[in-house]
Amino acid sequence: MTAPVLSKAIADQQATVGSLFSFTVPDDTFTDPDVGDTLTYTATLEDNTPLPNGLKFDAATKTFSGTPDNGEVGSRNIKVTAKDVGGETASDVFKLTVNNVNDPPVLSKAIADQQATVGSLFSFTVPDDTFTDPDVGDTLTYTATLEDNTPLPNGLKFDAATKTFSGTPDNGEVGSRNIKVTAKDVGGETASDVFTLAIADATPLLTNITGDIFSVKTKLNIKGDKGRLSIKIKTNTSKEVNELSVFTVDDEQGRINGIAPGAEGYTQAALSRSKLIFSTLANLPNDFNPADLTNILEFDSDTKLRFYLVSNSTTQDVVSGKSSFSSVTFSSATNNNTEEEGFSLNFPNLVVTIQPTDQQLTLGTSLQEQYQGELIDLQGVAQSVTANFAVNREASYNNFVGFYQVADQNGGIDTNGDGKADILVGQAGYAQAAVRGRVSGIDLTVNNQGTANSTGTFGADSLFAPFIIVDASPDAILNNNANKDVYFAFLGANSDKTDHIRTLGNNTFGFEDLANGGDKDYNDIIVQVNLSVNPA
Repeated sequence: MTAPVLSKAIADQQATVGSLFSFTVPDDTFTDPDVGDTLTYTATLEDNTPLPNGLKFDAATKTFSGTPDNGEVGSRNIKVTAKDVGGETASDVFKLTVNNVNDPPVLSKAIADQQATVGSLFSFTVPDDTFTDPDVGDTLTYTATLEDNTPLPNGLKFDAATKTFSGTPDNGEVGSRNIKVTAKDVGGETASDVFTLAIADATPLLTNITGDIFSVKTKLNIKGDKGRLSIKIKTNTSKEVNELSVFTVDDEQGRINGIAPGAEGYTQAALSRSKLIFSTLANLPNDFNPADLTNILEFDSDTKLRFYLVSNSTTQDVVSGKSSFSSVTFSSATNNNTEEEGFSLNFPNLVVTIQPTDQQLTLGTSLQEQYQGELIDLQGVAQSVTANFAVNREASYNNFVGFYQVADQNGGIDTNGDGKADILVGQAGYAQAAVRGRVSGIDLTVNNQGTANSTGTFGADSLFAPFIIVDASPDAILNNNANKDVYFAFLGANSDKTDHIRTLGNNTFGFEDLANGGDKDYNDIIVQVNLSVNPA
């Protein structure tokens, strides 16, 4: 018995994605010398593995058929084998090329609407899974326009390589606009999606809702928006140092957790959710004007607010029982007066103005609204920071003020550089560790009734606390001179456990140099700090 032979090679074949392919092996491809012998046919890939799922072979008719998809684009070698009744075989291989038909890209996941704020950097990257292309290996390029195909506003840029929008919108761009992102493949086919970019005015709306209840909200009032207020002293005739604070209420009646104003427990509830604004001074050093101080606070949009004053004491002293609840005076329906773009609040011997503002929060102040929050918070700031100091004095003593780095807002000091507190507030050696670790070059002193200006540098990504050495230099503390006092923002670190530092405004601190609070005037030294981030 003789094996079959290849008589005529099978021609290479072409198929197209999405179109039915059919090809029959010609009858004269194989012959068998043995008269009357019968041939049967099989088909595999050249390496004898099965044909792709989308390609079928009918042995009876010697016909290939199928509709290739995008995953089968390319060429592969197909082997056809003829076998006679004696088991002898002959084979031929032909090339089947599946040609691609360009499919347009498709929108797989709609782009979420975005929000931006005037004066703040906006950045948004179109997610990688927004568009896909059915064609294996196809490459997409991106463009962005307004929905009507006109160019983006001048302040909004689109980086096609990274698919990133960026810009800092100005007041002329407040409102919403529809942005179209288009993905185009190498064949020129496209897919697009439109998202809404809402640009909010950074200046919020301040409204006197009812009585002495105020509402602050951004103009678009989108969830997550922040509204900022500027609060300044208009007049102060008090002979005491008083503390002004603000607290949030739950409704237009000023209730807190169901407790109405004037009801039992209301004052305690208000103080428990308050933010410190500033303390006021009774006796001002020469050339110090508290009306010039900046006080910016930030609230979630649509927050309802009420204000109170603590006379000759602090919120913390009232909460701890050192002072009476009677020292707390709430704002009332009769002591707010409409101002241009804001309001004034009248307390006993104090009038303050409250205005909405688009100013950014003052660098370093994020903890100063808290108890024992007389800190410079530069956590998260990547570069070092230049500090310009203005120092005033109304005191007999030649005091020294400096700053030292703390590991956390509780005042712990890291002595071995591992970022963790090794000496805690109240532990032995705290004062020496603080003074020894003070920031080099920030040595603040001034003549009585004078003003001194100086410049120093705070390190990046750190937290700094002030201290005052009474009528002495750092050497007195480092030499364990028991006759010299040093006081800190943390009451537990003070030998008399008394508050010696008060916040007078953003990054402005007033110091009391006498033991046990002395005359509590907090004007013995006043330090104002103006911070600016150094270039990278």
